[in-house]
Amino acid sequence: MPHEGSSCAPERCKSYSYDVNQQAQSLTAWDQHYNQHSQGTFFGYLDELKLPRVHLFEEFTNRTLLQQCYVNPNAIWIGFSLQAQRPKVDGQEAQRHQVMVRPAHQAFELLTPEEFQIFGLVVDLSLLQKELVEQDYQQWMSARIMDSEQNADLCWQIAKLIAMSLDAKSVIGARIVNEPHGCLSSLIERSVVDKLSGFYLQQNTPIESAASRRSALQRIYHHIEQTGSYPQSITELCQIGCVSRRTLQYVFEQQLGMTPLSYLRDCRLNEVRRSLIETAHQELAICDVALAHGFYHLGSFHHYYKQLFGETPNQTKHRAQGYRRVFVANNL
Repeated sequence: MPHEGSSCAPERCKSYSYDVNQQAQSLTAWDQHYNQHSQGTFFGYLDELKLPRVHLFEEFTNRTLLQQCYVNPNAIWIGFSLQAQRPKVDGQEAQRHQVMVRPAHQAFELLTPEEFQIFGLVVDLSLLQKELVEQDYQQWMSARIMDSEQNADLCWQIAKLIAMSLDAKSVIGARIVNEPHGCLSSLIERSVVDKLSGFYLQQNTPIESAASRRSALQRIYHHIEQTGSYPQSITELCQIGCVSRRTLQYVFEQQLGMTPLSYLRDCRLNEVRRSLIETAHQELAICDVALAHGFYHLGSFHHYYKQLFGETPNQTKHRAQGYRRVFVANNL
């Protein structure tokens, strides 16, 4: 599905994805890149509603994902989940009574576990600035994690509001679909911001400390972005991150919940999968694609590929030959 100004998504839609790349492209007006890091076939859905100044959505994914995200300009992203499994934003774990926050023009990383449901809001900065006092507005612009004095109850209230707005059978949902720019939309927008005002900047985890712990990862990410390829070994990762092997192991396990070795292998397998989909109609051998991404033992490559994605490389290529980025949507 196209993004930004060329997006043709309806204001109200629900999409189903059976490929992690398709899921990443489903959210309207976002720039996202998903890598799958747990084994098995992928399934996900996205249920979203765009009001004039607030974008509400619910997303489900059945596999562990490491998401690189960049929210649309002049807005702020707020995400939270009520499940026992906890996500991490830029390496910080968010609890049930907390929401994750990232302002526009700032890329961020989201690590989500298996069978995960997340609620999200993208709020125009103009609305947030209008409805909040200056001190509260500045808090939201500088935070990664916001706490609630009312614990999980406030998150539950916002989740309930999002769920009702997305449900076409509810009174609110039905009216919004018929009058997307009506008075009810403005009421919901103000209600969302009013509930958000109950959160405050978490003081127990200084942003500086979190940023310091991520410095090695940031150097690695920067190297990948600059070179366009993933390092081939743990030694190379240590050299790029300027840390010892032991420190590297700790950083990856603490920040991403996986070992450096599994991270590298999964990322390169995801790159292979994207290449197979993009070149499905070309006469390109799978072994050549695997070798190009650093897999020199083809038996191990096939084993890890099927283990991660729940299908063989041949099955991916065959399925992708009929793949047309199909977007299944219900226009309600």
